[in-house]
Amino acid sequence: MSLDLSAPQSDTPLQGIKVLELASVLAGPLVGTFLAELGASVVKVEHPKGGDVTRTWRSERESKEGPSAYYAAANGPKRILQLDLLSEQGQAALERELTDTDILLQNFKTSSLSKLGVHPKALALRHPRLIHLHLKGFMDAPERGGYDMVVQAETGFMSMNASPGSAPFRMPVALMDILAAHQMRSGVLLAMYEREKTGQGAYVETWLDASGFSALANRATEHLVAGQSPQPLGALHPQIAPYGETFTCRCGHQVVTAIGNDRQFTKLCTLLNLEDMKTDSQWSTNPLRVQNRTLLFDMLAPAFARFEAQVLIDEAVKRGVPLGRLKSVSQALLSPTGKAMTAEFTLEGHPVKHVKQVAFQVHRNGSLTT
Repeated sequence: MSLDLSAPQSDTPLQGIKVLELASVLAGPLVGTFLAELGASVVKVEHPKGGDVTRTWRSERESKEGPSAYYAAANGPKRILQLDLLSEQGQAALERELTDTDILLQNFKTSSLSKLGVHPKALALRHPRLIHLHLKGFMDAPERGGYDMVVQAETGFMSMNASPGSAPFRMPVALMDILAAHQMRSGVLLAMYEREKTGQGAYVETWLDASGFSALANRATEHLVAGQSPQPLGALHPQIAPYGETFTCRCGHQVVTAIGNDRQFTKLCTLLNLEDMKTDSQWSTNPLRVQNRTLLFDMLAPAFARFEAQVLIDEAVKRGVPLGRLKSVSQALLSPTGKAMTAEFTLEGHPVKHVKQVAFQVHRNGSLTT
């Protein structure tokens, strides 16, 4: 039986939950879209003059008609409400919306919360069941504006995102915002679980920089445990080889390796008809392969060049050898999963598409989507 790849969009357990989204740009709106895809009713508040700044963020060749691609990326099935929160009318309208709101999302500076009517203590008194999520920029500097580019630089990510000897690059997406969105989702779901038990809402803080630090994972422990400062390696993995090496096949397409243990390396040698390398002690353990990875690449490259990329990938899947074909974003979105994760909808009268934010399926009573 085949996998039902349409399933993630059909589960709406959050029906009846109202979300008020005061957040802008990416992290907060991604959370709003995530909750909307699960059935919540999301009201996105924008200023009457201009709205969310991402409405104006368009690439050079992007059409000027309809919502910008960036805005569409983070804003799915939501109701737009234009309010000036610094006006009396805006404050009154906000309070009316809050009377039946379950979740509030916002990313204002702490010093602005009172004048905008969203100070957490005041809100908790007026709306004790409200779950209030507040995204900030920096844990140690609450008044400092949070910008993904700056946080990438100051959490160490950008220093590692380069090839040896080259200038560092920003990540190709606003990764800190995306990581913060995941932290916010975790926070809101935990608060909802606690509210079911206690009847009380919560105020949940999240920070862009803390979200970045939480994702440093093994690269942070290179310093914390091993006392080493992580260096830029391009796509290569600092502790595993061949992992991240990219090889060009006979057809001109490229294949990447993700060989994580000695058994997988032996299978790779068999796949590539390199029987001698299986018994060569120079390649028998992962530490030795890491130590000699430049020579390892030189020995593997001619073998990859003898294969057509897709033929090699198909055979690798059968044998349990972790290889991947390097694809552009447009090519990746044409894959079965890429198509299943693409949502088509109408935004302000214009047909648009974006990538879904729900990437899981809840199986109840042991059922499977097959």
